[in-house]
Amino acid sequence: MKRINLVAMALVAIVAVGPATALDFGLDITEKTSLSGAGDEVALYQKNQAIAWLSLPVGAYSSLYASALYQFTGDFELSPNASAAIVPYAFTLGRFELEGFKSLDSGSSLKWSVGRVPFQDYSGRIVNSLLDGAKAELALGTTLLSASAGYSGLIFKDDASMLIDTDDDNINSDDGLVFAPKRLVLSMGARFVELLALHDFGVDGWAQFDLDSGGSAVTHTQYLEPYIEGRVGRTLRWRFWSALELGQDPDFFYALASGARLRMTLPETYGLRLTGALSWAGGDYDGTGAMAAFKPVTSSSLSTIGTTLFSDALSASVDAQVSPARGLAVGSNCAADFSADGYLGFEISGRAAYRPVNDFSATFTGGAFIPSAGDLQWLLMVTAEVKL
Repeated sequence: MKRINLVAMALVAIVAVGPATALDFGLDITEKTSLSGAGDEVALYQKNQAIAWLSLPVGAYSSLYASALYQFTGDFELSPNASAAIVPYAFTLGRFELEGFKSLDSGSSLKWSVGRVPFQDYSGRIVNSLLDGAKAELALGTTLLSASAGYSGLIFKDDASMLIDTDDDNINSDDGLVFAPKRLVLSMGARFVELLALHDFGVDGWAQFDLDSGGSAVTHTQYLEPYIEGRVGRTLRWRFWSALELGQDPDFFYALASGARLRMTLPETYGLRLTGALSWAGGDYDGTGAMAAFKPVTSSSLSTIGTTLFSDALSASVDAQVSPARGLAVGSNCAADFSADGYLGFEISGRAAYRPVNDFSATFTGGAFIPSAGDLQWLLMVTAEVKL
């Protein structure tokens, strides 16, 4: 890992001493403190990050963005028994991207990205992570075609958040292992802009291949994700997506997931924004057939405070936000989670975000998750960011 970090720092240094024309650079500092509890357990979590970045043009059609990250984390158990797990420093390469854009004719263009770049499917529920690889998008009039390929084995495991099979569970629970499971992620997609008035249609295809043949499990998965989004009038926007997962471990299995969102925006009423959403990921309902619990490439939670993973779960939520003053946004959210076994719990939270200038922001979040069984879980969190 030290060798990789030294290579990343050397690349940044080489770029920094190059031509300074249109060079842009900065330092983003983030502080996050959270206090949480459940029953008689109370814990404090501290995370500090500093991201140094630079951006400069490379040739006539492309530019380079490079960033390096320093991070401190501390997990302090305050009760019932005081203990602490501290990582005083971690250095890594952040986003490192050679990106470009070229017009081919009056109605066509090509975009590309190579390096350590963000990968995300339409819903953000299948893939949502930095990966080492390349992406390309070809625009042909109102049709957008895309393709990508990425590798996860050199990304920090906490950033990749992969929990597809038992090997992934073992890697994430082993403190001696740093990097994510070795998987190749591929995608192809097509989006048709305003195929109907004010509505876009599209389909994403994703696949991941397990490259760790030495593990106890080898799991490959593929995903087909059609979607539609659009607006009705000036105030309403909506979207719907679904996903079919096929997998081999080595036996064949399949799984299903879907989601929908309806958002109403009233800018003249203190920037009021009301959002209703549904998210569902199927489970292994009978335990005997080929249907299995949905396994995304990147795991995610359905709740802010609760720990309901996007697998064998249904979440219904309502969110409201207003902006009563310049730079201030206040909101609240409530959600109910379910699984094949029934009702899991209810979450309610509130937040206030203040951004007096573009280079500073602070957010306060607080709330509780009331499970159907077990102790109430609560969270208080403060996040601040400064851009220099």
